[in-house]
Amino acid sequence: MASESDIVTTAKTACELLDSAFPGRVTVPSHTRYQSQKCQPWCQNCWLPAACFVRPQNSKDVAEVIKIVKKADAKFAIRSGGHNFNPGFSSIDNGVLIDLRDLNTLEIDSDGILKAGAGNTWGNVYTFLEEKGLSAIGGRQSDVGISGYLLGGGMPAFPNLHGLAADSVKNFEVVLADSTVINANAYENMDLFRALKGGGSNFGIVTRFDIQTYPAIQLQYNVLMYHPSGFEEVLHATVEAQEVMETDPKLGMFASVNPTFIAIGIYFADVMTEQPKAIETFLNLKSLMQTLVPTTKGTIKSLVEAIGILGPSTRRLTATTTTKVSYDFYVQVHNLWLDSARRYTNISNLWYNIQPTSITAVQIGENQGGNSLGLQKVPQTWWSLVAEWSEESDDTAVSHELEEFTEDVSKLAKEQGLYLNFKFMNDAEFSQRVLSSYGMENMKRLQEASAKYDPEQLFQRLQNGGFLLRNP
Repeated sequence: MASESDIVTTAKTACELLDSAFPGRVTVPSHTRYQSQKCQPWCQNCWLPAACFVRPQNSKDVAEVIKIVKKADAKFAIRSGGHNFNPGFSSIDNGVLIDLRDLNTLEIDSDGILKAGAGNTWGNVYTFLEEKGLSAIGGRQSDVGISGYLLGGGMPAFPNLHGLAADSVKNFEVVLADSTVINANAYENMDLFRALKGGGSNFGIVTRFDIQTYPAIQLQYNVLMYHPSGFEEVLHATVEAQEVMETDPKLGMFASVNPTFIAIGIYFADVMTEQPKAIETFLNLKSLMQTLVPTTKGTIKSLVEAIGILGPSTRRLTATTTTKVSYDFYVQVHNLWLDSARRYTNISNLWYNIQPTSITAVQIGENQGGNSLGLQKVPQTWWSLVAEWSEESDDTAVSHELEEFTEDVSKLAKEQGLYLNFKFMNDAEFSQRVLSSYGMENMKRLQEASAKYDPEQLFQRLQNGGFLLRNP
């Protein structure tokens, strides 16, 4: 294992070589723009002091960056939107940060496939597509980068309509560890194509995603706020909505439970018919405090602008677990959360999100050629458990507390036969074993793809962090 001084030396060497290769596009600590580059991530715990930031502008540049990093044997991290919660994944201390933001091309081919550079955010994508009367299956926050989101699977607003976001990718343009640029799709490099749908950054740097588009999805939506004392009726309505989603793919929703309010976003991909009864149920609950967004007709872009409101900059972590759907279980999780929030004094705000996924969403993934996630064909909830705090000195304590809360929720689910092994990469905490949760068969496929496309294991040896096969 390299010493700290060796890591610093190799990073410095790499930064000097990169500066020679890309004059004006490498930022070191002495530059005036360094602080803004360091503080780009949404979560303050990811504001790590990289030895330098390099901003390639195309796949050829990315290939050259990899060649230089490999030559210097320097640690590196890859950043697209900077929305990852885990420090050291899309951020790095004493290493090279490869910032993909300038890979922001967008174009539509004659088959309606969007060719999107890996540095785009979903806000860019939705704006571009809406002008052309098109929609894509993507993120629920406009500032989220497309790259990490798609490589992690991608939970969209309507997972039951066209599947997960990764299932709409038709081709990945990838720069491999040997600096060659290849395409992975249903006709060439098929094993890599499947591996990248949920397999993260284990195989290369994806520089372009070719994404299936659809005629503009016209929809109606509400964002509602409830008093926390009404959690039982809100959770009951949530379970009812999840039951409807099993037969009506046009319905989508999320529930976000905070100490002082419960927020529900519920939406329907049809403006020509009346809203389903499940939405009316939410509108008529006694604990409704405020209609943040009344029934509004719009598009994916306007929906994301309505529901994707970012909180203020602070330190954050998320963790995840997956369970079957059960009202009684939801109530028990809520009571467990109330108890945990009281006990965990280092966490200033502990909250949770319910993200429904139906059998239909899983089946669509299979129909589109399969992905790496290993999802079971049952109605399910992908829980997102969020901790926020302000002091760096509390980082370790908070991560332990969040891990404990997550384990308690999982244990409760196991005791009731409701636990599902899958862990959603986009919401997982750094200690969680995401890749192994995909099942043995998918793990074997991922390992074989890694050995084939990265035989020297550059992305396992030198990549700073992430849900990597070296620690599955």
